[in-house]
Amino acid sequence: MKTVICTLPFLLLLANLSAQVAISGRVLDQKQMPLTGANVFLQGSYDGTTADSLGNFSFKSKLKGTQIISATFIGYKPFSRKLNLDSTKTIVLNLVLEETGGQIDEVVINAGAFEASDEKKAVIMRMFDVATTPSAQGDIFGALCTLPGVQKVGEDGRVFVRGGEGYETKTFMDGMQVSSPYMSKMPDMPTRGRFSPMLFSGTLFSTGAYSAEYGQALSSIVDMKTNSIETEEKSSISIMTVGVMGSTTKCWKKASFSLSGDYVTSGLSNVINKQQVDWIKNPAGVDGTLMFRQKTGKTGLFKVFGTFNNSASGLNYLNTQSGVEQAILLNSSNVYLNNTYNGMLGEKWMIKSGLAWNWDIQKFDLDKDQVATTQRMTQAKLGFSHFLNEKTELKFGTDWVNFSYDQKIRMNGNYRLPFINNQLSAFAELEYKLTKKFVTRLGARLENSSLLNGTTLTPRLSAAYKTGNHSQVSLAFGQFYQNPGNDYLKFAPQLKPEKSGHAVMTWQYQTDLKTFRVEGYLKKYSDLVKFTNPLATNPLDYSNAGSGHAEGIDLFWRDKETFDLTDYWISYSWINARRDYKDYQMSATPTYVSEHNLSVVYKRFLEKFRTYASLTYSFASSRPYHDPNLPGFMNAKTQSYNDISLSLTYLMKIFRRQSVLHLMVNNLAGFDNVYGYNFSAKPNAAGYYESTPIKSPFVRQTILLISIMF
Repeated sequence: MKTVICTLPFLLLLANLSAQVAISGRVLDQKQMPLTGANVFLQGSYDGTTADSLGNFSFKSKLKGTQIISATFIGYKPFSRKLNLDSTKTIVLNLVLEETGGQIDEVVINAGAFEASDEKKAVIMRMFDVATTPSAQGDIFGALCTLPGVQKVGEDGRVFVRGGEGYETKTFMDGMQVSSPYMSKMPDMPTRGRFSPMLFSGTLFSTGAYSAEYGQALSSIVDMKTNSIETEEKSSISIMTVGVMGSTTKCWKKASFSLSGDYVTSGLSNVINKQQVDWIKNPAGVDGTLMFRQKTGKTGLFKVFGTFNNSASGLNYLNTQSGVEQAILLNSSNVYLNNTYNGMLGEKWMIKSGLAWNWDIQKFDLDKDQVATTQRMTQAKLGFSHFLNEKTELKFGTDWVNFSYDQKIRMNGNYRLPFINNQLSAFAELEYKLTKKFVTRLGARLENSSLLNGTTLTPRLSAAYKTGNHSQVSLAFGQFYQNPGNDYLKFAPQLKPEKSGHAVMTWQYQTDLKTFRVEGYLKKYSDLVKFTNPLATNPLDYSNAGSGHAEGIDLFWRDKETFDLTDYWISYSWINARRDYKDYQMSATPTYVSEHNLSVVYKRFLEKFRTYASLTYSFASSRPYHDPNLPGFMNAKTQSYNDISLSLTYLMKIFRRQSVLHLMVNNLAGFDNVYGYNFSAKPNAAGYYESTPIKSPFVRQTILLISIMF
């Protein structure tokens, strides 16, 4: 339902050639390739904008006389040119920027880390890449699934990294935790992220051995950096096969305010696309987002982000385990508020502070039974960076998280399962550049949990060495703790934190337009939650006796140079993972792990047709599952997973307004992917345990939208 909503801001960037502007053109490099995100402005004023995905820019100015227009982009020499604004009402320019140098000089610790950014030159992905990957459906987490190390778990939708479950990846926004980053989901159906990728200027995705600044994640972290101050006032409206959306932005001298809202419903989409779900109530929802940015002093920036969502849906679900069909109704509401302040304190000190609040409630009606779960999180964080000298940086800070959980169940009686946890943490990290080619980082994190009544100390160590003009090798080690899941803590608050250890080694070759990366890793799990019965309510049935391990190799290749107006990347992962946890009878490969994962993403701008085309192919080898009709444990495997997704974006004008026509098709070839099976709890009269396959809710999904910029 949120599929296209999250892609709209990107599409509006493509259409940002408004006829009302006076100054327009393109920003290119010396090879005539567009410089997406380049800053274009009139010196001494606040008139300007950023170049879109095709290098196009346009803005309006009230200035008169001779002015100087400038264009800047990281890794390129600034461009300046005089303009006479009195001579004409319309100025069209081609601004060509020259690179500052062919090599990436600075060594950077990158073991286990992928960064998507619009602010740095040498990054693996940009936010534009996230928004234009068709298989991602405009979802940040969906785009991350095309990177190596991530498993394809089509029935869930969360990010599963290097043998870890979905809950082992934690999400942050501007360094502040998001306790409910995903939309609510029905059983055996995928969810998606709550946030549009175009709300952010960058995303740090660490697949292992991440910084001591982050905690409470056994496998990985995703930290999304929100946009800075907007420089152009604009509004838009979009009409889609899944609803409507509108947005507006207001700018001042040192501040900006953006507001967007949408109503989405899959009623029409469910008619267009053949469904494999018996819907009682088509999914529908209302969303609203606001962003306020204010510059303070010379270096300070205050940000406020807020979002609200309410959604409802219903379906008939065949509960294979009990052998009955259940009517399930879901109603959920979520509010997230985040405000941060960053700035310099003198020449050598930087402060980062923030407050965040997340409220989430999910109400399930299961026939005559009801389950209502309310989660609240409040976080306060204060951090400092001290630049001791040109080679040494010390980063330290503290954060406090208050988390409350309350589940009310009406099922043959009324039950309540509440708990509250206060998590107090402190971290410190010292980075030292021994030479221009060698850098090391030493850190530690201390955490105390009031619910688990314990304290943990985790060391982190990483280093990188530059092996050539474009290549480097990185190493990273660390220990990580995470509190057990809420479904366990509500019954057994005496449990200890789960633990993992990471070792990662990376070799990367990177130029401005090509990247090759190979990474090997080892992970060891201990103190995982284990129980004998998935429906156990007795605290004594739970323990920390579980363990596991994962090791693998990840490969990544990206090329934006070989073919004209073309960009593509290839990701491949091999993994060997085993666990003895939950109600497993022995150590085995978890049900969500595929030994081989492959993603191929191809993008090309068809200049003659004013169309941007994207194609994604995804493959995952078979996954294990337990078939009670066969001897042994985890004794069967699914078929391999295949998917081809396509998107086409056509630039046009409607009523003299720049507009976009966007078509997206997922599972273009109609592959019959099966993610696993649900089995009955008891055999039938013939002694056979009946089963039903777990599949996608649709065979093929096609979505069409029209967006108009005002």
